[in-house]
Amino acid sequence: MNSSHKLLNQLTVGFDSKKIKVRVTRMWDAINTNTGDVFALEMVLLDENDNHMVAIVPKNLVQRFRPQLLEGDVYILEKFRVTPRKQSWNVVHNEHNIYFTYTTLVKKLDGRMSSIKFHKFEFIDFNDLSSRCQVFTFLSDVVGRLSKVGPIYEVSKSNGTVKKRDIAITNKSGESINVTLWGTTSNQFDDETILVSDQPLVFVISSVTVKQFRGSYYLSSTTATRVYMNLNISEVADYLNCIDSTATQTIEVLHPPKTREAIQQLMFKNRKLLSEIYQIMAGVQTEELVYTSKVTILKVDFNSQLYYKACPKCQRKVTLQGSNFVCNACNQNVEYPKLRYMLKVLASDATGSAWFVIFDQEAERIIEHKLSFVLEEFNKIGGTNTQYQHEASSSQIPISTPDDSNQQHFNTLHMNHSSEGSTKITEEGNPHKKICMRR
Repeated sequence: MNSSHKLLNQLTVGFDSKKIKVRVTRMWDAINTNTGDVFALEMVLLDENDNHMVAIVPKNLVQRFRPQLLEGDVYILEKFRVTPRKQSWNVVHNEHNIYFTYTTLVKKLDGRMSSIKFHKFEFIDFNDLSSRCQVFTFLSDVVGRLSKVGPIYEVSKSNGTVKKRDIAITNKSGESINVTLWGTTSNQFDDETILVSDQPLVFVISSVTVKQFRGSYYLSSTTATRVYMNLNISEVADYLNCIDSTATQTIEVLHPPKTREAIQQLMFKNRKLLSEIYQIMAGVQTEELVYTSKVTILKVDFNSQLYYKACPKCQRKVTLQGSNFVCNACNQNVEYPKLRYMLKVLASDATGSAWFVIFDQEAERIIEHKLSFVLEEFNKIGGTNTQYQHEASSSQIPISTPDDSNQQHFNTLHMNHSSEGSTKITEEGNPHKKICMRR
């Protein structure tokens, strides 16, 4: 640790001019549920010694600091105020909170160079939930295998309607608990991923309250709640290791919007060879057409940007306009953009080759790792001169630039070389001509 930087556990109450180096692991709008008004921007900060603390941007400074902060990034912060923690609704166990002031300085660092973890939670055992029932001093984090998922629907409240979804998670002992997800938390995961998944789904759900109904405990989301699926952390790995991979994993799905068979059928709709697509490109003036194609992945271009900031609602790219992120497709401000895969790969079939741009879930299936894990792996090797030896293997990503240590590291990431379906295709040698494939 740099001697000029304090650790979070070294902070004391009062104005602090020392610098801290932290990662923003979670960030959310603190909302008055009665009026719907945002009264603060809050976040969890994590330092190099695994200390975490909540930081709060008061309402009058939200517009000033929101454009400077992004969930997952690493920052140097200085000139802030340290206060005792709140009496209730605390997300982490720490006796202090950080408050941003007019003089607070924010400097973004290259997160790839940092050893700070991307996530930290305070998981509570299902058997201990009763001690938190209707007690709001601290919110609870839970982890468990998804066992039930319901549809999103709207319910009426005094200040209007709000979205709601009920799910259930199961612990290692087979005990289940229901979770009610409210508002935007209800769509932090999509039904299609659940329906087509051929592996167990372990959910991490943060910052929930414990309530009781007719003698049974259940969990309820808050504005600070985040839902993560098969997150790359040790607690999730422990769950996956305990699950029999050969056994059928049953998820009760209420009113599913699609069936697995329907999605598989889509993979054969308008299927074309690359040579046929090139002929269509040569003869049709329209910019985008929809097809499916079965190709073999030859290599991944890790020199290109691996992700982009997207609107959580429509998945389109957001732009920074003034102090707000804006989705032009939805014509609205986006409070927290989502990082989505944008993977550029060279692929071929028997008739030719092309560069494909593959997004989000499809990219994750190819890389077989979540974006957060890939970024963490880059962090481990960022800025080093370590040279990795490329071993030829049909199941590994071929590396085209031998002296690039970042690329060479990822030749150890296994991938599915046979890929079907959603992507954009760019004719090799003509990067400005694109065809949109079936998504």
